[in-house]
Amino acid sequence: MELPPEPILRSLAQRYARLLVKLGPELGTPKMVAANAEHFPDPFTDDEKSVRRLARRMQKHAGMSDIPIKVEVVSMEPADAAQMGSCSSGACAPSAPADQDFARLAERGDDWIIRIPDFELQHPVVLTCNLARALGHLFIVECSDDDEFLRELDVEGELAAVALGFGALLLAGSYIYSKSCGGPSVGKVTKLGTAELAVATALFARVGEHPIKAARRELEATQGELLDEASEWAKSNDALCRSLRDDPARVVRGEFSIEETRPWLVRLFRRDKPKGSRAGQPLDLLSDPSADLADLEAMASTMPDRRKTKSDPDPQADELSSLVAEALSDSRATTD
Repeated sequence: MELPPEPILRSLAQRYARLLVKLGPELGTPKMVAANAEHFPDPFTDDEKSVRRLARRMQKHAGMSDIPIKVEVVSMEPADAAQMGSCSSGACAPSAPADQDFARLAERGDDWIIRIPDFELQHPVVLTCNLARALGHLFIVECSDDDEFLRELDVEGELAAVALGFGALLLAGSYIYSKSCGGPSVGKVTKLGTAELAVATALFARVGEHPIKAARRELEATQGELLDEASEWAKSNDALCRSLRDDPARVVRGEFSIEETRPWLVRLFRRDKPKGSRAGQPLDLLSDPSADLADLEAMASTMPDRRKTKSDPDPQADELSSLVAEALSDSRATTD
């Protein structure tokens, strides 16, 4: 699986920029959420109480605790579950979009209802992904009356979920390998594909300077490798990421270019040197925004250790000492 072609990369960057322009203040400063005990310390026992506790935890991560939300677990007949891509055995993961014919999110008076099909309690990845998607959709509806957002709520809601810190959870739900009734299969519960979500998540991490290591460790191989590739692409497009951070309106207007992914060492010797630097010299690693800690560690590991101890052998010094000793010996013999 590869990253999307340039037209889709441009569209993703512009959509993400539009979200930052329109709803940036409401987004706050969310962190990258990983599916681990640090971010989800509460016990989960496959019941409605656990789901409510999980939803409250995710609301807190998203900075949406002030929005009144109630969670209901809905019992579904096997035939209805099968239409959503699952089966009565629980072995088959739902297919995308899981809520295609299911009113997952509904407004009721002064609060919102998030409905969870009971079979999703057997699929932690599906459950957390769909809760993240629901919160992203709710964020858009609560914070914006922009028809452009609402017309494509499935996509915009998922980008909002990424911007709220849930990119890794959506990535996990975008490619679900399972041994289903008919044999091995791959399902998804997201509208966006794995590659598109990897790019959006990488932009979120790069723009907000969020480490991805903890989230990366919790991902399966396919999603993890794509996130790695997308992260390298984001580093290679540092000018775009700076614009998203400092002036996203420029990106909305299309005033940016897409660069191909470059190895980190090439980025250090890139041509767009700051004023005062000399051609052919590397940038200062400590001031280079495209070099992260992993880059610095990799470079350090390849550099020779120039420190020497008394026990270090030095063939040239040994040979010189021998020649001097021999010359002195000859001189003494001649004098005698």
